[in-house]
Amino acid sequence: MSRQENETGWIRRVGPWLGIGTSPAALMMGGGVADGLEGARLIVALVLGGVALCALAVAQGMLGQHRRRPVRELTWGPLGTEGSRRIASVVILAMMFGWFAVNVGVAGAATGQLLGVPERIGMVVFAAGMLAITWRGIGALSWAALATAAATVVLAAWGLHLAAARHGLAITSSRTATEPGSILTGASLVVGFGAAFALRTPDFTYELQRRSQVLLCGLVGLLAPIVAFGIAGAALLAATGTWNLADVLTTLGSPTPAYLFLAIGFAGSVMTNLYSGALSLCDAVPSIPHHAGLVVVAVGGTAAAASGFADHMIGYLVVMAIAAPTLGILCLIAWRAEPDPGRRWRPGGIAAWAFAASVGVVLHTAGSGGAAAASVTIAALLGFVAVGRVGQTSQPSSLTRRTHGDRHG
Repeated sequence: MSRQENETGWIRRVGPWLGIGTSPAALMMGGGVADGLEGARLIVALVLGGVALCALAVAQGMLGQHRRRPVRELTWGPLGTEGSRRIASVVILAMMFGWFAVNVGVAGAATGQLLGVPERIGMVVFAAGMLAITWRGIGALSWAALATAAATVVLAAWGLHLAAARHGLAITSSRTATEPGSILTGASLVVGFGAAFALRTPDFTYELQRRSQVLLCGLVGLLAPIVAFGIAGAALLAATGTWNLADVLTTLGSPTPAYLFLAIGFAGSVMTNLYSGALSLCDAVPSIPHHAGLVVVAVGGTAAAASGFADHMIGYLVVMAIAAPTLGILCLIAWRAEPDPGRRWRPGGIAAWAFAASVGVVLHTAGSGGAAAASVTIAALLGFVAVGRVGQTSQPSSLTRRTHGDRHG
């Protein structure tokens, strides 16, 4: 690889990060934080949460880059090879299936409006387009996500300009902090928003050449846009009573840009959901080839979206948002030293993950804003005691070898 390619190679993989950071759901996250906070405290919460999320995502991405392994091969560190395949991969698959269904439900309905067809047909068309791109491999996915993220930023900026001209924008109004909360609660909401992606960043970094490239992906693709979109969502809520830019644009007489914003804005995250979901499915059921896995996730997730099942997934996605960072912390702890042969099952790591995640879910159910922070802290404390040390191999992982022919760029 040339020096220039070594310095700019991160651009080839920043697309998936931007797909999360510029998702319309990031506006929802900002609006959610603004429900409890306003003014300077709102900004502090968004920045603090963004930094924490970025740190988790970059640390996990650097682990994948250093060990040359995607997440499905890193989780055998704390859980064992069989524990990883039978537990972690199933959980990650459920996570990706749920997010795929939720995102396709919204973006597909917008696609239907754009095409003048029923919403369910719009979902099928949208999902088929995302499958066609992801089918070509991680390279095509990354470049497409980068392009759609750029278009989303342009549409968001234009929409905010229209909203500001009509309503004015601020981060304090009678509509903000209607349910006062703490900065920790607001920051935890930001972390929870991107927790699933933070766990699976190795899927998009294991081929990068340097750790600095992972850091650039995190800063440019995740931290900056998440804070910016979070502030935008909070400002929209303060000015209009809703974080939903598409609704604001429709009210202002611009329905077509509104639907474009939703359809294009969710494209990057949907493709990453599809890609990681297929990897997890193929790990859980080795007899399924990668492309078949893509089809299974796409068809199943689209059917869930079309049936309206996605509307009932929010509670379970909250649980996944707690489970993801706790597993990520255990991966970082498990891979901190030189290699050992590994074991099929690591009961200590499985118990640590289950206990930490359970405490987080109980605290969340009780209304605690520090549920995610508590579960991660518990996982870290238990991990150093319960997780045996594993390490790297100098050889590329089996997935790396198998997918060289599945990359385009």
